[in-house]
Amino acid sequence: MASPRRPGGFAQEAQELVSRARAYERQGAVREAGVAYDMAIAIADGAPIAPLHADLHRWKGTLRFDVGATGEAEALFRRSLEIAQHIRYSGGVGRAQTCLALVHQRRGDLAAARRLLDDASLRAVTDGDQRLFARIEEHLGTLSSSTGDVEDAAHRFRQSLRAFRDAGDEQSLAWALDNVARLHAQRRRHAEAAEALEEGRTLAQRHGNVFLEGMLETTRAEVLLDTGRASEAEGACDRALLIARRRGDRVRMAIALRLRARLQRLHGELVEAGQSLEEARELAQQSEEALVSARVLRDLGELAAQRGDLPGARTAFERSLATYARLGMPPEAVEVGRRLDSRS
Repeated sequence: MASPRRPGGFAQEAQELVSRARAYERQGAVREAGVAYDMAIAIADGAPIAPLHADLHRWKGTLRFDVGATGEAEALFRRSLEIAQHIRYSGGVGRAQTCLALVHQRRGDLAAARRLLDDASLRAVTDGDQRLFARIEEHLGTLSSSTGDVEDAAHRFRQSLRAFRDAGDEQSLAWALDNVARLHAQRRRHAEAAEALEEGRTLAQRHGNVFLEGMLETTRAEVLLDTGRASEAEGACDRALLIARRRGDRVRMAIALRLRARLQRLHGELVEAGQSLEEARELAQQSEEALVSARVLRDLGELAAQRGDLPGARTAFERSLATYARLGMPPEAVEVGRRLDSRS
């Protein structure tokens, strides 16, 4: 006959499984991490509802979100929010709201994302939760960056970087450095972008975090390509794509494939570039990633124009512009409009 669990045994066993899941996540073993989270949730279900229940659903949701399983992630985030609200777990409410904001942002509903982040930020300030506040500032910075408000983005990124450094949270710092690098690249400050990426990559490697390494390598490939260092960009792109494929990460695969297509076009490999872009388009659609979808469609239009397929180019540009419209027509959409006007 099995002996009954000691008091607190449920939570301890669940936490041990969470530690195992997080180790798998760092290694890029997404399936194994998911199994460990499922086991932890099953064990915790035998105990009275506590903050751990909300955390477990949110942690598993983040795992699924990071590989582009957006619908699954949303359901887990909503369950986490329901539990946190039911037991009045304020920190859990704020974190679930933040996660749901990222779902809205990915789908292109930036207004809904900002409302949730503003609510979560107020909660974090009220609770004195500096780490959550720093994460929210970072996410608000990415929203500002995507809409062209680079000054606000820079301010928010500086605040989040300072908070993560003060807290000694090196993995969150590496993530924030990737966003800083992207903003520097957006402002054509490529030397500063490279510096941020190098620091971020050092931190990711120190913690053996494969996901962060892949994300930073993707950004590095883009910066190298933008500065004309195509051969180095090709190596970085290949490494990023390899990591993404191993993790089953549809979002990062789509981004890396788009970069690969740019390299293929430089080499005159137009058929191969088309194949890369079509795969990227499918992956972006599967993961409900609106911004990546808009960019891939824009690139398909450029490729069609390069091949002399003007009707195909117009169709791709129109679809890209329609997707950008869902995102509030960020500054990068202007060029698509110009390309359409030039072909009218």
